[in-house]
Amino acid sequence: MSKPIKKGNRLNDLRAIHDRNVVIPNRIRAAIATLLASGDEWIYELDFLKLSKPPIGCVDISKFRDGFVDYWAEMPSVNGKATMRRVWFATTKACLDWKENIGG
Repeated sequence: MSKPIKKGNRLNDLRAIHDRNVVIPNRIRAAIATLLASGDEWIYELDFLKLSKPPIGCVDISKFRDGFVDYWAEMPSVNGKATMRRVWFATTKACLDWKENIGG
């Protein structure tokens, strides 16, 4: 009987662990998948960051958010809040519906 062939360590494996250009987008994709599985259609960004394990940091999301523009929208400030908030959507369709029909 022959021995199974060992795959070995590959550079892509190392990138998936240590390269923030790979790690953070993967965490964002995982958070979107978690949001979709939850049954919710949207979530505020600060809560969205916690969906990934480990959580996505505020600096990291700011650097990689634009790569996922079809999944989030800016909300106008309301109820005396000085800053606008971002909402992440479980699907691109939900985000597009918001932007086209509700969010103006």
